[in-house]
Amino acid sequence: MARTSVRCVALRLLVVCAAVVLLYGLGLFHREKRFTYSKDTYTNYNGGAPWRMHGILGIREDGTPGYQRASCPTNYNIAEELRSNGFFGRLSDCLPLDRNITDGRHRSCRYVQYDLDNLPDTSVVFVFYNEHLSVLLRSIHSVLNRTPPQLLKEIILVDDGSDKPWLGRQLENYIQLLPKVKLVRNSVRSGLVKARLRGIAESTAETFTVLDSHIEVEEGWCEPLMARIKGDRTRVLMPQIDSINQETLEPVVGGIGCSLGFLWNLIEHSIPIQKQDQALRTTEIDAVRSPTMAGGLFTANREYFWEIGGYDTEFGFWGTENLEFSFRIWQCGGSLECMPCSRIHHIFRKGGHAYSLPQGHVAKNKLRTAAIWMDDYAYIVQEAIGATDSSINVGPLDHMMELRDKLQCKNFDWFLKNVYPEGIITGMRDIRSLGTIKSKHHDLCIDNMQHTYANARMGTYSCHGHGSQTFLVLARTKEIRPIGNLELCLTSEVTISWCEARHDVTWDYDPIVMLLRNHQTQLCLTVGDANSLTTEHCDPTNPKQSWSFHDKYPEKHSAARS
Repeated sequence: MARTSVRCVALRLLVVCAAVVLLYGLGLFHREKRFTYSKDTYTNYNGGAPWRMHGILGIREDGTPGYQRASCPTNYNIAEELRSNGFFGRLSDCLPLDRNITDGRHRSCRYVQYDLDNLPDTSVVFVFYNEHLSVLLRSIHSVLNRTPPQLLKEIILVDDGSDKPWLGRQLENYIQLLPKVKLVRNSVRSGLVKARLRGIAESTAETFTVLDSHIEVEEGWCEPLMARIKGDRTRVLMPQIDSINQETLEPVVGGIGCSLGFLWNLIEHSIPIQKQDQALRTTEIDAVRSPTMAGGLFTANREYFWEIGGYDTEFGFWGTENLEFSFRIWQCGGSLECMPCSRIHHIFRKGGHAYSLPQGHVAKNKLRTAAIWMDDYAYIVQEAIGATDSSINVGPLDHMMELRDKLQCKNFDWFLKNVYPEGIITGMRDIRSLGTIKSKHHDLCIDNMQHTYANARMGTYSCHGHGSQTFLVLARTKEIRPIGNLELCLTSEVTISWCEARHDVTWDYDPIVMLLRNHQTQLCLTVGDANSLTTEHCDPTNPKQSWSFHDKYPEKHSAARS
């Protein structure tokens, strides 16, 4: 009987504990009151509600909807459907324009209190070119539905020279049924940077918010951005970016994290929150400092944006404007932060694109960014994108260099040491060599064999010194990375694999006996049969294990060898 009684008590305690956890999760034990919108927020709009902040949208005077949903496709090849847009456009056409997306925020976000009447307002800028109509309209509806009217002054649509018929009169007629929406058109395609600049110039609110034209916002997305920027106009703010499945169009929690760095071919790169940035936070919902931004979704003070020069107007159609702007923000006295309570779902295209880009524009943008902001480190970008002997015309730099002097911007060495100290390079001392790794056995160099994907096997080939034989050898981390993909490291298996996922990517080098010894296996890199690459027990007398670094930039990397 005693044992039965003890079991009953334990079972009851377990039930009580489970109930407490459930009620806590529902917020019933939370000290703070859950934030709710007063009815005054949305009652000026017909049919207004917390999930319809600007009332019922897109209704004609006769009560009929201005947009007719299509029938859902039942017979399709998903690869074909993705090819034209990078997402299932015909499925989008049959889905409602108003969707109540699941709240994926940390539960503490729901208890943050906002005085909406005392926050800055914002102009939302959508730039589009040949966007799928239903996806564009759903993006607009989402912002109108989930943004308090006090905070949303206007939505500015910038059509960058689209030639699709549904983006003509059909779009114009529909947006007349929506509040606060303004459409401006570029007669010819000018590119993302110039189109955004026009939208920002047309904006009239205290802040502007740039959003891609294939997004849906979550509840409470705008308030954290406006509250944070009110405290400091030099803050540029990002939401946390979730995703939308390209095939099902279902919102998915998870996408791009709050902290971004960059790869040396100048692509943004998700990273864990750095220790110094985490130390500034006291809760899970505090702002996260980020070295760079993804670029498609951010908020800035309008006057501050122009004070630091806006975008670089010499940029080509698309690409790298996010990193150029990120470097400028930090180096010229501002800051870049992500707000975890602001969440926006974004379609990351897969299997296709809605438009093409002129050749050479992305490389031009990368080379401009390196030349203007990266100082002595620009050569690494040139090597990483294969543009060391490039004839690409990057355009005039005078205006941007004068801006940098006027704003008294810091150098890139400062950025690496103070903003991105957990990057693979924080100073020239971190680089041992950038060039070829040559074997003493015949005229052979380590070669990626034209393979720059994960788990590709490395080999050796007659030395020619071009891209497939160019490796970045790091002094601090002791990693060997192929210049064609600096996310990958040489492993003990003589493959290149994701550096952060492996524990066998550090190599000790003895310059006396010229051995490259894997730190984990204690085996040495060896030229194998038929000029293959392998590892064997270390033997200082074996010429097939003797390696030398032929650095293209020895004067820059001398500190790492001293």
